[in-house]
Order: sequence, then structure tokens, then C-alpha cells
Amino acid sequence: MNEEGNGPQEQSPEELEAEVERLKAERQELEERVETLEAKPVKRRRVRRVLTPILVALSIVVFTVTVPAAWGARTVLNTDRYVATVAPLADDPAVQASIATKLTDQVFSALDVQGTISDALGSLGERATVLAGPLTTAVKGFVQDQVEKVVASDAFKTFWVEANRFVHTQVLAILRGDTENITIVQGKVLLNLLPMVNLALASIQTVASDLVGRDVTLPQISESEPPSEAITKIEQALGIDLPDDYGQIVVYDSEELAALQQALYVFERLLVLLLLLIPILVAASLLVSTRRRRTLIQLTTGAAVGLVLIRRIAIISRNDLYDKVDTQRFPSVRVLTDDLMESLFRYTAILLVIVLLTLLIALITGPYPWAVTVRGWVRDGARGIASAFGGRDVPDSGRVRWIREHRDALMLAGGVVALLLLLLFNLSWWGFAIVTVVIALYEIALARLGHPPETAEAA
Repeated sequence: MNEEGNGPQEQSPEELEAEVERLKAERQELEERVETLEAKPVKRRRVRRVLTPILVALSIVVFTVTVPAAWGARTVLNTDRYVATVAPLADDPAVQASIATKLTDQVFSALDVQGTISDALGSLGERATVLAGPLTTAVKGFVQDQVEKVVASDAFKTFWVEANRFVHTQVLAILRGDTENITIVQGKVLLNLLPMVNLALASIQTVASDLVGRDVTLPQISESEPPSEAITKIEQALGIDLPDDYGQIVVYDSEELAALQQALYVFERLLVLLLLLIPILVAASLLVSTRRRRTLIQLTTGAAVGLVLIRRIAIISRNDLYDKVDTQRFPSVRVLTDDLMESLFRYTAILLVIVLLTLLIALITGPYPWAVTVRGWVRDGARGIASAFGGRDVPDSGRVRWIREHRDALMLAGGVVALLLLLLFNLSWWGFAIVTVVIALYEIALARLGHPPETAEAA
């Protein structure tokens, strides 16, 4: 220590020991803080790795459930699209024959043809009544022939569209709680088809006039008209009595109606929720993921598997339906089912193409060795083709040289691919045109690329 008292003072051993302990404590605190800071990213990364597959699985499940639900709502619960789906049925010969048979039965029921013939023959004598059966059969055959001509006409096609639109509108109104057009008889919910039946009678009005023996002028019946009033109008026009429930069919038990209405209410709102969940879950999966490309590949692969699964289930369900229903007796079931399945397959095929293209882009742009090689081939090939079409010297790189050396085999392979596409797929005119243009450009590009470099030709 300095004698003048202005130098540094020596610390006692106790003070030095306390300082050492303080420094040790400070160091330990700093080490713990560093460990905590380093542990947070590790823990956060571990949580993300656990959460990502859960979100991916949820995304795939929600997507797989939503696709058929959205297709069903778009096709079945939309009147315009439903009518567009069933409209072609009127052109099918088997369906026309089935409709003609059912329409003839309705006409005979309304006009009481057998009773009229029996009464007429009864006036000639009791022995003449035995002819009632054969005459009724003959008249029914004649009527069905006339009805088949009507069913095959353009006028009936218009009627068919209007009738299906009317029925579909009423069924949806019932399911959505619109009770204006609902008739309940003995606990049964009846669907009013009188406007459609009246249209059917009007379409064969001449035949109906011949059967009742006088000119028949059928009334106009609106969709909102009460069934009792509509039946009275038809009775007055035909001069006959009809049952109180004529032209009406039982669609539901009134006890079940509330459950069906609730089911439709839940379905429509659940569908909206599912449609909103799909982008949310996909975005969350990619946001949480520590390896987003791999997650995107998992999402697209799962979506593709889900779409294939939907198509297979649809095929199995269709085959089960055909096993349970006599499609010879009810041909409209087969035709309508085939139309609906075609719509579903077209809908899922578009989505499958989008999903597979996304998967291909995710793979081909990745850091994988094969992807890098493919990109190199595409890059060199594109440069070579661009140079060939531009009249410039074609780069004589290894890849371009290989294409030039194997030009004939590659051109033959392009022709084989085009042939397989035409044989294996039922292409539309647009599809055929696209395939033709792509293959033509491919062949022309190979032909131009196959020429040796201009410098070599000059030499």
C-alpha cells in the first residue's frame, strides 16, 4: 500500500473470496441463461415436428370428405345443375319406354278406361262384357304407342325439363322448411305432382279425348295451387271422379321430416365450414413445418390418394346399386347413375390433375439429385430447341448431343405415346386437338434439333 495513501488498497482474503464467489455465481447465471435461450428453439422445433403431421393428416381427411360433399351439393342440391344432369334422360330409348309405360298407367287410372269399356259392353248384353279385358289391353297398347310417340318428341323434352325442375324445387322447399306446398294426410308428407300429371295429360290430350268420347280441354294448374282445387279442375275437364290424393306421392313420414330438415341444415353449414377449413389447414401445415417442400409433397400425395379412394368407393357403390335394383325394369336408375358418376369422375379428374401437377412441380424443383439432372436436361434441351428455331448455332453440349444421336428413337416414342393416348382415353375434340398440337411441336422440335451445328456443316 502506498504510504501517501493515494495508491490502490490491498483487499483482504475475505473480500477476495467473496468477489470470486460473486463471479462464479454470475458465470453460472449466464450459462443457465444461454442454455435456456438455446433450448427454446429446440423445443419449438420439436413441437412443430409433432404438430406438422397432425395438421397434414387433418388436411387430407377434410379434403377427402369435402370433395364428394361439395360435388353432391353442387349437383343434387342445385336445381339448375340437377336439371342439366337429368335432362339427357329424355333422349335415352330405354328411359323413354319406361316413362311411356308409367304415363300410360297414369292415363288409364285417371280415365278409368276398363270401367268405361265394361259399361259400354254391358249395355250390349252380359255376354259382351267378357270382351272388356281384351279390348282394354288392345286400347292400352294403342295408347302406349301414341304415348311413346309423344315421349320421343321435342315437346316432351321440354315437358321433362319443366317437370324435373318443378319436382326438385318442391323437394328442396320441403327439406328447407317451406310448408306452403306441403300436404299432410294421415301423418304422411305428400308431394304435389298435379302440375306435372296435368302436363302429361295435356301432352296426350287428343288420345284422352278419344277415350272419354268428347273433346277434352285440360285446365292450367299452377305450382302454388292447392291440390284439392287442382283435382277438381281435372275432374271437371275429364268428367270423372279422382281420388283425393291423386297426383300426389308420399315423400316422407311427417315424424321423419324434422330430422331430415335438420340433417340438411347441418350438412349445408358443415360443408361451408369444411370448405373454409381446407385452405386454413393447408396454410397452417406449411407455416408450422420445418421442411415445407416435404410437407407440400405429403399434402399433395395424400390428396391424390384421397381422390383415387373417392373414385373407387363411387364405383363400388354404383355396382352395389345395380345389384340391388332391377335396371331392366327401371332403366332410368342406370342412366341417371351413370350420368352422375361421369360428373363425379370428371370433377375428381380435374382436381387430380391439379394435385398431381402441384406434386410434380414440388418434386422437380427440389434439391434431389434426379431433379437436378432432369432440370439440366430440360434447360439444355430448351436452349437447343430455341436455338434451332431461332436459326442460331445449336449448343453442342453433352445432353443436346445425346438427343441428336437418339433423335429417331425419341420421335418414334412420341408417336407411340400419341397412339396410346388415343387408344386408352376417350378424348374430346379439345383433348384431341391439344394432344395433336403438343405431339406435332415435339416432333418438329426434335427434327430441327437433330440437324448438326451450322459451323460443322460449313466446315
